[in-house]
Amino acid sequence: MFRLKHILLLIAGLLAACSTQQRLTKEAYLNGFDDKVPFTSIENQGEEADSVKRIYLIRHAKPDVAKKFMCTAQMAQDYVHAYNQVSIIPFDSSLVKVELEASTPIYCSSLVRAQQTAEAIFDSTFTIVSDPLFREFETKIVSAPNAYKLPLIVWQSISRLTWIVGLNQHGIESYREAKTRADVASQELMKLAEENQTVVLVAHGMLNRALAKRLQKAGWKVLQKQGHINIGATVLEKGE
Repeated sequence: MFRLKHILLLIAGLLAACSTQQRLTKEAYLNGFDDKVPFTSIENQGEEADSVKRIYLIRHAKPDVAKKFMCTAQMAQDYVHAYNQVSIIPFDSSLVKVELEASTPIYCSSLVRAQQTAEAIFDSTFTIVSDPLFREFETKIVSAPNAYKLPLIVWQSISRLTWIVGLNQHGIESYREAKTRADVASQELMKLAEENQTVVLVAHGMLNRALAKRLQKAGWKVLQKQGHINIGATVLEKGE
């Protein structure tokens, strides 16, 4: 039952990345939408700021790394390594609208793609704090002979599933450790929201989902759920 539950959740997450009200195609990512309506809006709550707290979970922009559809396990691992090292692909600035006080806390993962995304969105107007607490759950591709070639997404899915059940975690953070870190990160975000009303985090797809789940259990309401899409945001709110 445990394995089936997590398999279904992973499949749902992969499918969710393909659907949204505004489809962020390659053309839209690079040139914005024709009507120039923002894909992500980050704003203060106005007159409600004293009584309503808000947390934005933004996913990083697209890393500038090429991928092959069919690949060996080693090729898949090379892709994972490159994904963690490369710069982001610049995106159209009209896709993200920011209306925040300059004192609003902006946090990001310590990984390059999240740091560069935060800098691109918030530039020098805001103070950006990078913290490894908010890094993505680690990925290690399972070992397999080079004679076998599978779609990259299959290698990633198999590797993630075996990691979840504790069979593929040597040398990386375990699934249990990752869940504990997500617990700590969600508590930190709630603490920051208590102090500042609005908190913004630029992080990663899987971590954003884990954080949103924990915040919902703590009574936060989801206003928007797009934190699994590049430069999309999951927005959560909680009143007094």
